[in-house]
Amino acid sequence: MLSTQPFSLIVSDFISLIFPNYCSACNLTLTRSEELLCTHCHSDLSLTQTHKNQPNILHSRFFEIPDLQYAMSLCWYQKGSVIQKLLHQLKYNGNEEIGVYLGEMYGKELLQEEYNKKFDLITTVPLHFVKHKKRGYNQSDKIAEGLSKALNIPFRRLLQKQVNRKSQTKKHRLERFDNVESTFSMLKNVTTDLTRKRVLVVDDVLTTGATIQAACQPLIEKGAKISILTIAVAK
Repeated sequence: MLSTQPFSLIVSDFISLIFPNYCSACNLTLTRSEELLCTHCHSDLSLTQTHKNQPNILHSRFFEIPDLQYAMSLCWYQKGSVIQKLLHQLKYNGNEEIGVYLGEMYGKELLQEEYNKKFDLITTVPLHFVKHKKRGYNQSDKIAEGLSKALNIPFRRLLQKQVNRKSQTKKHRLERFDNVESTFSMLKNVTTDLTRKRVLVVDDVLTTGATIQAACQPLIEKGAKISILTIAVAK
């Protein structure tokens, strides 16, 4: 009996058989209906649901942004978790599409709560140009691209990192704030008037909040109303 499948699906199935796609978290083969992440790993994501409760427990980490509008994060970050594996792939293995995938996935969740009506602009916490050149991209930019697509809100790079500070991972809370103070500024070619603009600032992971708060200061000085989004947050 001849197959009733469309020819394009037959070709797709054949290509998948020869060149299968693998889950970015567990490395198992994906089915045709799965993209980047298998159903099992997707169900293992520890979602925070913080976007449904504003203000929430994240606001307390941003004491230098007294007029913070919204703060939200997709997943709780834990060692060995699915989200840690995905972000490792994104940051260190050159898998840029994971950032777009996660941004678009979260954007679709936010769309259900009408967050597309709450921001005028999306921007990101920048990397120092040396690190950007080495990696080839800013992982937060990729997340923002996915968010922009899902929410239909423009994404613009507004900031630059002036100083390439040492890694924050082994520093205590107060040391992290001292380490990033005055390291960010506006890009010189930015002409956008940010007065009372509702700007969503995007980063990959939230720990103490030191880096994001430092990045937000130039935007606040320009009159922007700040909201913050990350893909993961440490408890």
